[in-house]
Amino acid sequence: MPKDFFDFDLPYDRPKWYIYLLYAAAGAVLAGVLNFLANITGLVKEESFNEAATGLLGASNHIAVLIVLYCLATPFIEELLFRYFIFNLLFKYTKRAALSVVVCAALFGIYHMNPVQMVYGFIMGLVITYAYYRHRVLTIPFLMHAAANAVALAFSFL
Repeated sequence: MPKDFFDFDLPYDRPKWYIYLLYAAAGAVLAGVLNFLANITGLVKEESFNEAATGLLGASNHIAVLIVLYCLATPFIEELLFRYFIFNLLFKYTKRAALSVVVCAALFGIYHMNPVQMVYGFIMGLVITYAYYRHRVLTIPFLMHAAANAVALAFSFL
């Protein structure tokens, strides 16, 4: 592996505090809309959707553990992997933002490994990856992802 393989030379301009809140709210709203659409289209009755929801709740019966797992640990790890490493590598070597955003989002969708979550993950991945590209601050996609997972977790209890 070349010495500068992970040297991304990211421009950094810290956004104002309210930008973080706006993106977190956008992540929550988008997740809410996607969950609502899954409900009204009947996708929640699909076996793959039910498997994902049961797997989510099967990790623990304690809400605090689920929050730590799905609203903190998972977004942290997935944002490091998909936005920081995969997106930055794609963008560094292709120099094409749109292509890098779409490919990263597609990989994020595929990573979720079931048809409903693939579509959900791809759409969320597009928005989250664009937000990362726009600001180059990993905190923004983390907050969006955490808010989206919190909404998905809340929907799984309904």
